[in-house]
Amino acid sequence: MSRAPRALRHRDFALLWSGQTTSGVGDGIYTVALALETLRISDHASTLAFVEAARLAPNVLILLLAGALVDRLPRRLVVLGADAARGLAIAAMAGLVAAHALNVAELVVISIVVGVADAFFYPAYQAIIPELLPQELLTQGNAFNSGSQSFAQSLAGPAFGGVLVAAFGSSSAFAIDAASFAISAGCLIAMRAVPAPARSGKSMFADAKDGFRWVMGQPWLWFGILAVSVANFAGFSTFAVLGPLLVRDVLHQGPAAFGAVFAAAGLGAIFAAIVAGRLGTPRRIVTVIWTSWGIASLCDVAMAFSPNAIVVAVLVAAVFGLMIYGNLLWQTMMQTLVPPAMLGRASSVDWLFSISISPIGILVAGAMAGSIGVRETIFAGGLLAAVSCLIVLHPRVRDPERTGQFGAPDTASDLGAFGSETPPVS
Repeated sequence: MSRAPRALRHRDFALLWSGQTTSGVGDGIYTVALALETLRISDHASTLAFVEAARLAPNVLILLLAGALVDRLPRRLVVLGADAARGLAIAAMAGLVAAHALNVAELVVISIVVGVADAFFYPAYQAIIPELLPQELLTQGNAFNSGSQSFAQSLAGPAFGGVLVAAFGSSSAFAIDAASFAISAGCLIAMRAVPAPARSGKSMFADAKDGFRWVMGQPWLWFGILAVSVANFAGFSTFAVLGPLLVRDVLHQGPAAFGAVFAAAGLGAIFAAIVAGRLGTPRRIVTVIWTSWGIASLCDVAMAFSPNAIVVAVLVAAVFGLMIYGNLLWQTMMQTLVPPAMLGRASSVDWLFSISISPIGILVAGAMAGSIGVRETIFAGGLLAAVSCLIVLHPRVRDPERTGQFGAPDTASDLGAFGSETPPVS
């Protein structure tokens, strides 16, 4: 008899989830420790931006090839290799800090190594979930992953990281992050082996081109990726710069207020994961996805008129909650409709276009905020994001709803995510 949520009754998924939740806490610790250590080495804000860009650049450069490799190797081994590489790189950073030998050059090199590992990790992680769970539990599994990662990376990890750095220094924080990757690797090793997808007989470059062409041939996927890129560029990724400016320069509030706003984003994401895990996969999945993202964009527009930080926090929670809810269903749709042998490449294309222009959006938002004003920039970005969501009106974008592969939402027996109990199962 078991009252565990259905997704966690699958041993290998439970191992994967446990390991990645642990490393997610480490990621939150790393985010805080990296920022503080970089600023200790150099007072220039541009140095931190350069270090962060060094992690992002490899994603843009090698994601397509990484996706092709993911579709040629066992996904578990790719995730394991990515975790091992990131753990070793961050362990080296811990050693350099302890030896007082870390400088900007080493920070950049280590960030590049971590970024290369990220490029392999994300498409492999997306592709491994359908190997571990049946289709009817994909939404619940994705919800568990998203909820735990949001809690670990946005709340628990940063809070723990700040205490660690203050009490023991950055070296200890990096060491604990490296240890979290070792725990994740142990969970992956304990999982059962799943064979690699069948080889196409072509070169890796040819496989990458085939993957890109296949994505372009799926209107629901290609048009959706392009529209999401615009929404991220204009409305969602810009919160990184416009959020602090709105709280500090427009509402004249201090760090405590911004901390509350940042926490609201994490809480909204966690709430979205709980809802998705309880409700399962909706029948009209495309309509629900784009409606969620559209409402999130309109909440972004409303943020431009916020009279105080409390209203900002509420709207930020709504934006991130609705955005994450749509993301969860989008992942489920891809995992269901994309052929397993193509999922690594399709995920790499999705990830590439989702992130590639977001840094440009952040730079543009910063320039516009200084030129036309913060509120005006938030309003314009949110409006453009909302307009991009009208892509749902294109009939081919709703093709997945016509396939019959998405039935009625999960019944009450499926509502076991995040602590809610399910009826006993023998």
